[in-house]
Amino acid sequence: MKIWITGGAGSGKSSLAQKLAATLAAGEPHYYVATMVPRDDEDRRRISRHIEDRAGMGYRTIECPCSLTERITPDSEGTYLLDSATAMLANAMFGERDFVYESDAAQKVAADLRLFSERVKHFVVVSDGICSDAALYDEMTDGYRRGLAYIERQMAAQCDTVIECVAGGAIVHKGKLPAGFRISNTGDTQMELIIGGACQGKKEYAISHFGLKDGEIFTCTEDGEPDLTVRCIDHLERYLRRCAAEDREPVAPDAFRKDAILICEDITCGIVPINALDRKWRELTGRYLQRLAGGGAEVSRVFCGFAQKLGKIDKCELPEKEELSKAGIEEPKADPSQTRQILLLRHGRTKANEGHLYCGSTDWPLSEEGRKCLMQKRGVYGTDWESFYTSGLIRTKETMELLFGEQETVIEEPDLMEMDFGDFEGKSYEMLKDDPAYQEWISGDNERKVCPGGESGEQMRVRVLSALDRILQRDPAKRIVIVTHGGPIAAILQLLFPEKNLNRYEWQPECGEGYLLRITGSSLAECAAEYEKYPARGENQK
Repeated sequence: MKIWITGGAGSGKSSLAQKLAATLAAGEPHYYVATMVPRDDEDRRRISRHIEDRAGMGYRTIECPCSLTERITPDSEGTYLLDSATAMLANAMFGERDFVYESDAAQKVAADLRLFSERVKHFVVVSDGICSDAALYDEMTDGYRRGLAYIERQMAAQCDTVIECVAGGAIVHKGKLPAGFRISNTGDTQMELIIGGACQGKKEYAISHFGLKDGEIFTCTEDGEPDLTVRCIDHLERYLRRCAAEDREPVAPDAFRKDAILICEDITCGIVPINALDRKWRELTGRYLQRLAGGGAEVSRVFCGFAQKLGKIDKCELPEKEELSKAGIEEPKADPSQTRQILLLRHGRTKANEGHLYCGSTDWPLSEEGRKCLMQKRGVYGTDWESFYTSGLIRTKETMELLFGEQETVIEEPDLMEMDFGDFEGKSYEMLKDDPAYQEWISGDNERKVCPGGESGEQMRVRVLSALDRILQRDPAKRIVIVTHGGPIAAILQLLFPEKNLNRYEWQPECGEGYLLRITGSSLAECAAEYEKYPARGENQK
């Protein structure tokens, strides 16, 4: 089965594609073809989120920016999910790393996708709705937009099913969904969500259809909060822009009246904006509309004054285990022969640790006391390890040598370094507590706030997870030692064991200690894991 899925930013298309492809695979090998070449932290965060979204779904990740048929030898019985055609065209048209301009890239990409789809059993492709804004662009940007439209038309004609994702809803334009999926057109609450383009008659539809009276409509602005007591809230997107500008989450869906009518302009389509705030606004709007729809709101899209009810993506569900069993389809089981052990250790103590100083990128060596403690642990972790990694900082390299002796090859992976605390490096809370910049940083969500001159916890997390994913995909060793830092270890454990609901500081081990992971899978996207504290202090955790 060949499926094409398109939609605006944050519309739920990637999530739906992952469910569809995993279901089509029915326990057989399925592959995630990642096309994005990360160029900045924003791209890395997006990649990290996608890795998290598909974790545990059994995907084997293949990084292929373009030229599928040249770079991938396909499994003819396999299921492939490509996310996204938009990024693939950008790579082909403008270059994967260095800038070029290939005016005929769209024709080449379309031919490549068609040929690859013919070689595999199931092929699901995600694309982006970038053709619905009215801006005038330069020749190359317009060529890119026209190119993606060409690819979408060509592939839509060839695919069995074509789906558009809109504000948490799904419209099947061609074909049908795979067996086991269903779409409901009925909301689970009295709340109504009305979306559509500018000046399409959304407010007029709400007034006529729901009999709204004067005083029952509140119009949002970018400098105020919505009145949650009013039945109808118009121009919700303006309020969301304020939230994006202030880097905060909008109100929870259940904060509105149960019978609320929410009107929002659909700003999620079109060429990705140059302005960072506009990009953030667009993504936030798409994801918030998904939350509203997922909370049970009935979604209508108004076009030229006519309202169309949208099917709910959250009602497209994987078949129940019992249904799969009746059909002779078993859930994929972990292959014990593919299980690897990864020993995640925090470096030994430094003078910074002993003085309770912020120490991230600063290259502190181990203290004398730190070295003595590690010498006492030598041999505790065993000797039959195959691969060895450090962050490259002195304290991790010294820890590796003291615990495991001199190794022929120790690979340095800089992306495993601790968070960069910037201007706060080498200073303690007592030294910083009266600093306004420090007070600003520690207030609120400092996982997302950037240290002056440094980075945020989220930025650290993205690069660390990318580094671990590379190790899993490229290193065939069954027993791997990674000596790193407290923050990176916590970031990894938070991803693998979200059900524990522990924060970064609760996961951090003591200096010279860590966790033994047993991981099944060749990438973060498809792994299953168990852990135990090391040195062992109790029963294994799962």
